[in-house]
Amino acid sequence: MSEMYIHGASAFTSTANSDINYLKKELSRYTPDNFRRVNRFILLALLGAWQCIHQGSLDPDTAIYLTTEHGNLGETAQVLDEIYVTHSLPKPFGFINTMSNTAAFYLAQNLGIRGRNIIVSSQHLSFERGLELLKVDFAAGVEKSTLIGGVDEASLSQMFMEEQTGRGWQMVDGSGWFYVRAGKDGACGEIKEIRSFRDGPSCMTWIRERSPVDMVSFGALINDYKAAELRDALRPAAEFDYLREYGYSGSATACGVGMFVRLFPGKTMLHINKDQRGHYAVIEVERY
Repeated sequence: MSEMYIHGASAFTSTANSDINYLKKELSRYTPDNFRRVNRFILLALLGAWQCIHQGSLDPDTAIYLTTEHGNLGETAQVLDEIYVTHSLPKPFGFINTMSNTAAFYLAQNLGIRGRNIIVSSQHLSFERGLELLKVDFAAGVEKSTLIGGVDEASLSQMFMEEQTGRGWQMVDGSGWFYVRAGKDGACGEIKEIRSFRDGPSCMTWIRERSPVDMVSFGALINDYKAAELRDALRPAAEFDYLREYGYSGSATACGVGMFVRLFPGKTMLHINKDQRGHYAVIEVERY
């Protein structure tokens, strides 16, 4: 694959349904701009991205690849409530902000960058699909400097999440971002692999043929039985169970990989994930 070097990484998580004023106060640590007509989803995107590039400089042509599982659910629910419950017209900015790509617009405007602005969603594998698109664009020379991230509000009830995954993780709001460039100079790590597989056996075949890694992490739909099988094949030195330690959001993969980059210098990690149809995706990240 074309080289994708990491020049910054972040993983911002907060309690589910974070207070808007708290998020604005956190954001004021990075930018003096005042954001009045924004919602939780937009603020989460801004916070994660600013933490990623804090005190760094961006190429003016930097692109934005925003990935999300559920998009702007909070504002959308409020607008639907205004229409169908109170039988009133939604507020103009509230209606506009139901479009999740407004978060990417606010981000580009605030950072002063003018590259391509893309939003990607694919249930349970949104961040992986965004990385695959970025891989193609880097290989074709379309992009050389990109901010790619995953952003989601806590959208599932605790009971529904446990029914879907069989786990009792804490629900959180999450925003994980990476500043990725084609050049290695000054990089703190590298996205070495991003691969997709049609099913578990084809993923396992690839894993058995590769070299061991320092660490392994698993996505939300990898059950205990499958995780044990993958550990036996990989024999990693350690496992990074970020879901148990930091909580679950729709963009947990982006946050988990971002946490790895921040916490484990000198290590290599394989993140293994799957969707509800049984398709697998693997990200290999090296932290220098």
